[in-house]
Amino acid sequence: MELTYKSIEGYELIDSGEGRKLEKIAGILVDRPSPQAIWKKKLSKAEWEKASSVCVRTDDGGGKWKHKLAEPKETFIKYKPEFGKELSFKLRFTTFGHCGLFFEQVPIWQLLNERAALVQKKLNRPGKFINLFAYTGAASMAMAVTGAEVFHVDSAKGILNWARDWGTLNQIPEKNFRIIHEDARAFLKHSVKKNFLYDGILLDPPSWGHGKEKDVWNFSDELQALIDDCIKVLQAENSFILLTSHTHGVQHHALKNVLNAASDFKQVSVGELGVRHLNDERILPAGIFAFAQK
Repeated sequence: MELTYKSIEGYELIDSGEGRKLEKIAGILVDRPSPQAIWKKKLSKAEWEKASSVCVRTDDGGGKWKHKLAEPKETFIKYKPEFGKELSFKLRFTTFGHCGLFFEQVPIWQLLNERAALVQKKLNRPGKFINLFAYTGAASMAMAVTGAEVFHVDSAKGILNWARDWGTLNQIPEKNFRIIHEDARAFLKHSVKKNFLYDGILLDPPSWGHGKEKDVWNFSDELQALIDDCIKVLQAENSFILLTSHTHGVQHHALKNVLNAASDFKQVSVGELGVRHLNDERILPAGIFAFAQK
């Protein structure tokens, strides 16, 4: 299974190298950090200097933007899924160099949109899905626009407010886009207690972090138990887990082993996430994935 970004209106990866990437985001030429880009840049220094917004790392591990022009406001990216209406995402340029979207996730949105539509077609009912560590909501809304019920779970209030704004912007009914301020494992344990079952689970766990109650999350220590909990709330047939990771040193076969240790899946596909450059065949690596089907 290939999950490499191809295209979305308003985004282009122009060049990368020497720890940076040069992108055009909603018409804005942006120069951002990219630790995976260990090769030489293709374009000249003059071409890179055309970037109007540059993100630089600070000594405390954070970052800041330097805008040659006025700071971008009211910046949008649009996405038209195969099933359902067009979506619009309002971007913000955050101190960590993010904008609210990770563009390597575009094929994941499409896969989830197709799966949600398939549940409706095959089972004649809306699908029911969970998005754990859900971030700003693009993947959740790609499922919700098919009429599915999506539980969008994150422990960060600020991120959930961003997702809520996007839901309002796109007029997604609350019954389809359920925003939940909770830790992933706490949400799963509540679902087990209530005997809730889901048609699919997307999760993109961080390498480390703190939960809603300041509990410490460590990817290597916690992932297997989290996946074990996911299995308990999956429908017995035609359900799936889509697990992605950006944790340094973890390879995609490790994700496959974790999934296979949790359950007997019909199929587990693994691979890399990446973004193809606009004018050449180079792919900028952007994580790994494992897709497991019941």
